[in-house]
Amino acid sequence: MRLAIVTPYPPSITGIGQYGYHVSRLLARSGAFAQVTVLTGHNGVSQVEIPPTMGVRHAWQPDRWQIGSDIPENLRRIRPDLVWFNLGVSVFGREPLANLSGFLSILRVKRSGIPTVVTLHELPELADLRALRAPGGFLAPYGARLLTHIATRGDVTCLTTRQYVDWLTRRGAASSLIHIPLGAYGRPDPLPETDSPELLLFTTLAPFKGVELLLQAYQELKSSHPGLRLTIAGAEHARFPGYIEQVRQAHRQVDGVRWLGQVPEAEIRGLFQRAQLVILPYLASTGSSSVLWQAATYGRAMVVSGLEDIRSTVDEGGLEVTFFEPGSAPGLAAAMRGMLASPECRRAQAQANLAALQRHRPQDTCRAYLRAFNLALEAQRSPKRIPLTASSEETI
Repeated sequence: MRLAIVTPYPPSITGIGQYGYHVSRLLARSGAFAQVTVLTGHNGVSQVEIPPTMGVRHAWQPDRWQIGSDIPENLRRIRPDLVWFNLGVSVFGREPLANLSGFLSILRVKRSGIPTVVTLHELPELADLRALRAPGGFLAPYGARLLTHIATRGDVTCLTTRQYVDWLTRRGAASSLIHIPLGAYGRPDPLPETDSPELLLFTTLAPFKGVELLLQAYQELKSSHPGLRLTIAGAEHARFPGYIEQVRQAHRQVDGVRWLGQVPEAEIRGLFQRAQLVILPYLASTGSSSVLWQAATYGRAMVVSGLEDIRSTVDEGGLEVTFFEPGSAPGLAAAMRGMLASPECRRAQAQANLAALQRHRPQDTCRAYLRAFNLALEAQRSPKRIPLTASSEETI
């Protein structure tokens, strides 16, 4: 059986691209497919390992309105048995029309008779579009509604939080809905804690990610924690070119801040190894956060903005974090101060999260997708099915 995956790839430092990178590798190594072909954009290519049964094809140019025809044309050439779209609302670039075009390819593929599964990492209709500085002005809510409508027209729609499944169910979504938590990308790898206090912000950097809020709280802590350091790592969000350089220049006098930019996949483990605390200071969210799961995998305690999407992810995953009031620099500083002062609290949180990971292992994610793929095959009356025993801990 041949599987095609439409996703950002190779991965950005966090988020949807990194999720697509890890899950595609799980699927390629599961033994369920003779060939896995990743269709991705013509953007920067990093050196990552590609399993023998997987190929990568650069199928579209970001920000081009022709993406909606580029993807189906590439699929016609490779003739897959089913297609998995791994999507967020801006995976096809900065331009709203380019992203709309990319989403419309779902409808074209579905009409061609290919079983189609869509993972939607965010529901734009539920997002705070003003806080996210979504393009489109007064038309943005209508665009958000349209993207949700299109994304749920595949055979199966996978959502990363249970609240998204419940919301779409109440509105009578056309496709079958499945909740697949982000989960762990690898086996738990608890790292010994460093003696040097260091904070880590690890995300795609944009104004709504709370970078400046964290810098304000960090400066408040420096007077009582002179040895404290802060690492800010991540690629710049495509919609906000130049933003990070502006923030760096505005805070160039702040001591102990390290700006890493994009970090190669092979260096991410070391990034967490140096940190005592992982901080998610977001002012608005776009769905579940992969950083929560990565920090749990490496045994790192977290201080996290109490936004609804993040609280849902934490509750559904059985994770433990320290919350603070969204947008409050004093609240963030107080939460960080308390965790820095208590190694016992950090260890307890890390142990609880490592236990929670046992319910969200990589092989569990892989099997969930194999079940979703079988539902799509059944919906299109394909005689083919994927043996659910094909995925095992040994192959994954």
